[in-house]
Amino acid sequence: MSYRKRIGLLSVLVFLLWSYLAVPSYAEAFSVGTAAKGSAESERTEKLQRLETAAERLYNNMQQGNAPGALEAMEILIDALEGLSFKGLTSVEGIHALAESIMDTRETLARVEVSQDEWTGTSARLRLAVNSLNHREGALWLQYYKVMADNLQSMEKARTGGEPTILRGAFQEFKDRYEVIRSAAIIARDPAEITKFESWLSYVERLSNDKTLDMGALEHALDLGEGMLKELFGRRADEPVFLPITGYDNPWYWSTLIGGWIVLTLSYAGFRKYRANQNVSSVKREEDRYNHYRL
Repeated sequence: MSYRKRIGLLSVLVFLLWSYLAVPSYAEAFSVGTAAKGSAESERTEKLQRLETAAERLYNNMQQGNAPGALEAMEILIDALEGLSFKGLTSVEGIHALAESIMDTRETLARVEVSQDEWTGTSARLRLAVNSLNHREGALWLQYYKVMADNLQSMEKARTGGEPTILRGAFQEFKDRYEVIRSAAIIARDPAEITKFESWLSYVERLSNDKTLDMGALEHALDLGEGMLKELFGRRADEPVFLPITGYDNPWYWSTLIGGWIVLTLSYAGFRKYRANQNVSSVKREEDRYNHYRL
């Protein structure tokens, strides 16, 4: 980390920590009754919404490579942080993760040479972090569970098949996706959960990078990873990670496919019945004609 970035990160972190630890405002300190408290909470909700809107706007501009729009959105985002209390929203570690995401994005925007990959990555991480701050339930980062579970399953298949190259590739995808959601996860989860998950991640990385893979150790590590992943995403312990069918995260796909086969089968059966009726009618007409001539 460069000296300039360290100073910038420290200033943003101090600002956010001040907001976290700040003495309540005059209205909050001297108001009585629930009406004033409700007003303060409503004001914070409004500020959080402005912050999230700015993060969404920043994300969209950076995805499109729109530098002027991204710079303007970043200024709006910084302004939205002013006076925002983070108490009860996240931990001190979460505030540090948010500050780091903001500084990474600002530094990316300040570079003369534009890297679309960096613009895409940093803006996505910041967007997920702000969204996680504003949403306890249904946060966007939770949608990464399926793709990371697929990566974990690919690692397990590569292990059982004795394919180290595929295993390393699946692990790298898993790690890259975690890096995207890391700030959002730190904001939402207990610091102890994050420490435990990242310790496991470092352990698997070391095992997967060994020249000769220890398949027994990897098997044990991936078994642990199933529970770690569920815990990180708040999933049920009995919910399977290693599914028999992967690659389709939309359940409507299978419903439509099965329904299509049923309709096709019924249509074919109806067509066969129609043809059979036509054949029977034709034979009956021939028989009537033959009996007519006999009489």
